[in-house]
Amino acid sequence: MRVSAASHAPRALVALCAVAALSGLGALGFVAAPASAAPAVAAAVVSGPPYPPELVVKTELRLKADLIGRNLGGSPQLVFFGGSRSQRFDPAFARRRFGLRSVNISISCARPEVAWGFAHWFYKRWPDAKLRWVWGMQAPMMIDRDLDAALLQDPRFYRYFPDDLLESQRRLLPRSVAEMPRSYGFLRNRYSNLGLLLWNTYDARRAAGYTLGQSLDAYIADMLHESRRTPLPAGSRAASYFEKTVAFLNDHGATPVIVLMPIHPRVLRVMKQHGMGGEREQLREYLAALTETLDIAVVDFTRIQSFNGVPSWFYDGVHITQRNADRLIIALRAKTGEYLK
Repeated sequence: MRVSAASHAPRALVALCAVAALSGLGALGFVAAPASAAPAVAAAVVSGPPYPPELVVKTELRLKADLIGRNLGGSPQLVFFGGSRSQRFDPAFARRRFGLRSVNISISCARPEVAWGFAHWFYKRWPDAKLRWVWGMQAPMMIDRDLDAALLQDPRFYRYFPDDLLESQRRLLPRSVAEMPRSYGFLRNRYSNLGLLLWNTYDARRAAGYTLGQSLDAYIADMLHESRRTPLPAGSRAASYFEKTVAFLNDHGATPVIVLMPIHPRVLRVMKQHGMGGEREQLREYLAALTETLDIAVVDFTRIQSFNGVPSWFYDGVHITQRNADRLIIALRAKTGEYLK
């Protein structure tokens, strides 16, 4: 499969970045096996030749790295990472609250391999950095998908992955100008200089009159439809990289704060009515088991009451606005401040 104009995700998993993830993973079973059963991640040997500029695929990951490289003014001290649900964490607001240089490296449909690449790049560039790492998480993050093109093409990142993985994933990249994407959806977004997502299609729809009620209707309809998805197999590369990244951060003195991201109350009610949400409990069990061997702090913000959230401050069933994200940051300070000093 070549990189498409809209995405570099495999066809079978594109929908998992959206609502299907809430309901279709209950039988995944990725938490059933102990952490030691996850596939081993080989040590990186690599490198590989630089790509011709005309074949370098633009990605949100590369954009975030460029923003940080230009604008941070020193090593990051507080890092927000996650998928699209974490993109509204405001580094400037966090700096006012914590007094720490903060960045947001969350990207749409992120997987732990992205965190692995960023963490290594940060410590390569700033060996003495003290990172506090806030990781917004949901169960789909443990499902494998193709690596972001920047992890395969950008020397800031690819050196930290093994040759066999790079070789297999690079076969999916464009091999000619004709195969290159004709457009990149994320380039229509607006970001702060520290990685906060300021505006995207959610904001455009809202400005055009698309209400939260309509968005929730559509989200729930898709969620109920996707609940019939065939469960995917256990034992993912993503889970291995999650554990390796946490261990790597632990080795550098950091205790990652893992945040189970909020779900709109109306969606939670529908999930309960239809017996959905087993994947959340599996994720909780998985993380609880990891605390026996790894140093992590887990905060469950699934319900908005846990962080004084507001139901109307959502874009859909799982994507919070910046106002709710600010409240979540305040709650983080109260619940896990010892790890964010």
